[in-house]
Amino acid sequence: MKKTLSIILSIILTATLFVPAFAAEEKCDCGFNPVIYVAALGSATVYENPGAENEKALFRPETMPLVTEAVSVILPVIPALVAGNFDKFGDALIGFVNSAFGALALDGDGNSKENVYAPEEYPTDANHGIEYSYYFGYDFRLDPYTHADRLYKDIQTIKELTGHDKVQLKASSMGGVVTMAYLERYGTEDIETVIFQNCPIQGTAVAGELFCRRFEINKDALLNYALDAIPSLEQDFLQGFLYGLATALDDVGVWSLLLSMADVIVENLLDRVYDEALIPIFGTLPGIWSFVPHEYYEEAKTVMVNEETQAGLIEKLDAYHYNVQVNAEEILNEANKDVKIYIVAGYDIQRTPLVTAHKNTSDGTVDTKYASVGAVTADIRSTLPEGYTQAVNDGHNHISPDFCIDASATALPEQTWFIKDMLHCTTHEGHDRFYELILTSEEQFYVDTYEEYPQFMQNNIPDMRFDKVENLTATEIFKNQPNFTNFVKMLRSFIDTIKNFFRNLFVKA
Repeated sequence: MKKTLSIILSIILTATLFVPAFAAEEKCDCGFNPVIYVAALGSATVYENPGAENEKALFRPETMPLVTEAVSVILPVIPALVAGNFDKFGDALIGFVNSAFGALALDGDGNSKENVYAPEEYPTDANHGIEYSYYFGYDFRLDPYTHADRLYKDIQTIKELTGHDKVQLKASSMGGVVTMAYLERYGTEDIETVIFQNCPIQGTAVAGELFCRRFEINKDALLNYALDAIPSLEQDFLQGFLYGLATALDDVGVWSLLLSMADVIVENLLDRVYDEALIPIFGTLPGIWSFVPHEYYEEAKTVMVNEETQAGLIEKLDAYHYNVQVNAEEILNEANKDVKIYIVAGYDIQRTPLVTAHKNTSDGTVDTKYASVGAVTADIRSTLPEGYTQAVNDGHNHISPDFCIDASATALPEQTWFIKDMLHCTTHEGHDRFYELILTSEEQFYVDTYEEYPQFMQNNIPDMRFDKVENLTATEIFKNQPNFTNFVKMLRSFIDTIKNFFRNLFVKA
């Protein structure tokens, strides 16, 4: 009896070993390849001592405890700052930054401390379809190739789970860096479609300039940055209040006063902040280095890394930069032979006002020219020069109706869309409909395939749709603000009318 029972158990155990193999061989006939959302920076929380009693979220940390800590450290030294004791203020500021973020730093080989990491999640669910997507989060600090290797493993798992031979990738922001590293290393065999949404494929100017120690706060750029972010807020009253407050503070000179004070602080503390905080922490992170555009890269290395003590790190930085970013156009064109590729870039949003490149048109974070891989762009709130002609004469018009963008020089001019006033990775139902069309399309479609999705689209936030970009004069473009709701537009008009009345009154007086 025991012998018979043992034989039965052996047969059962042996059979179970083959179940995964049989499951992997079952093909799904739903006609829709599963989607993997390759998420943005901060897609996975980086912890110090994860799972332990002293666990600490390093990035992204809880906001209120961090603010409370910052206030408790900075507030007591404000009198010293007012008195001109910049070193005392600097000690407190740098101490806070190192306390809050210092553990994020990697070693000279670009490796993390063993007790600092983002716990990884692996796909286990076979559900897939247009309403489902697999989420790929990652530790933003690490070498993009590290994430590409893990993405490859997840793709193989998802193929087995779902019974599909291919997957579709939707990359958002830094997810585009990971996806480009994947395409360079693993090619396109397992991929059907790739969407790049607001991705720093060729970097961002803010990373390049900050890593070259080019720091500048521009008042007009700062005000525009704030105003351009207002339409993303959901409450009409809050939009109107913030618009009125921001413009009123500008009119009475508060912004100018604050920035003049900031300039003095920067002048006295910038070198210390770089040498004692920014370089030891953020200069060690290959993930952040992937944002440095080629024209800044070698100069940035002289500022941010040490060849003798960080040789292993530099090897990783060079591998991504020269194999992926520098070859981005070649990688995309090669992949496009077998894969459907769609690139979406935002424009006409004021970029981060902390660098000398604040005039670059962008989605607020990523410069349009880098997200689109090569577009010729006018400065923010401006147009291309009078008499400008298309950079590449391919028989199609790729100049935007508002004369702000020339898409002809991009890596894939027929597959690159530009959405005016699209704040970085901030989407609505209009985006969802566009992406659903992409992910369900059996064939590659282009910027002239659908009338409702031309190459240049106006982001209509209140109505959650895309409109056609208007053919405006340079003056009208400058005056044209982002998509406020009708309530805010009326309030804005009223505020502007009152301000103009008093301005004229004072001028006449």
